[in-house]
Amino acid sequence: MVVIAIIAALIITALRQGPVLGSADFTIDPEFGIPTPPHNTPYMSTNNIIATVCMTAVGLIGVGLGIREIRRTGSLLPLMLALSGAVICIPEAFYDVIGAVYFPWSESNHAYTILGREMPWWIVAGWFGYGAFMIFIYKLLESNPRTKTIWLMWAGAAASSVIFEEILLSMGVYHYYGNQPLVILAQLPWWWIPCNSVGVFLAAAIAYRYREQLRGWKSISMLLITPLSVTAVYGFIAMPSWIAVNGNYPWLPTQLLGMVTIALGVAVFAFILDALLGRPPFRPNYIPPRLPPESGVEVQR
Repeated sequence: MVVIAIIAALIITALRQGPVLGSADFTIDPEFGIPTPPHNTPYMSTNNIIATVCMTAVGLIGVGLGIREIRRTGSLLPLMLALSGAVICIPEAFYDVIGAVYFPWSESNHAYTILGREMPWWIVAGWFGYGAFMIFIYKLLESNPRTKTIWLMWAGAAASSVIFEEILLSMGVYHYYGNQPLVILAQLPWWWIPCNSVGVFLAAAIAYRYREQLRGWKSISMLLITPLSVTAVYGFIAMPSWIAVNGNYPWLPTQLLGMVTIALGVAVFAFILDALLGRPPFRPNYIPPRLPPESGVEVQR
């Protein structure tokens, strides 16, 4: 199955790209030797408002679930997990500069500037929406499912990400440029998928693993843990694709570098299952014994 997927990706990218290097927007800055952001990309005011409203609504669902957990269990942690998604917008600018993403903006829709990148309000709302997904992961882990259920959850999240991002890209609220690997369907380079999905999974897994230690006011630390978790995953897996995006590499090395990022994403996901959650990642029917986190009892695998 993996071999078939690799061959299919190579065939699709070859037919889409042929001898042309990178994406449609691939111009090299003559001074710095890296891709130039497409500053002439038009700003779509209505589409930015739609994206902001929709993602804020999704994020508020996560907040609502967090408030329900306070009433049900007295724990602030799920609510802090939901709120922490929005904070990922701060390191987002770093991912965008090195990963070659550009967000059109206007003076009336300008949230902040980091590294010379003006970021619109909808990206804050976009990451806020991820808070609902992190609560879903947290609750799934609390249900103590079989390990294969967690893998299927991640696969579903990846598939949803493709659909979701292709819709947003078609709306013109952001734009990938440079020598992007693995543009399989329309505009989304698939190497980005594990970066975001594994990053937020790591944050939710940390919240679950240390739920007893993160009681009360300590749960506020998720506002720092979540953006650092996503940044850590980018640091672990994105380097091969960053090299491709910012280089003048031919078609095949470009695609292979993107595939390395995806392979590293799978490896890091498996590592989180094993090291953080105590689950042998390749035993699909494994269900860990229900032990209180503070018990200190070593789980026999």
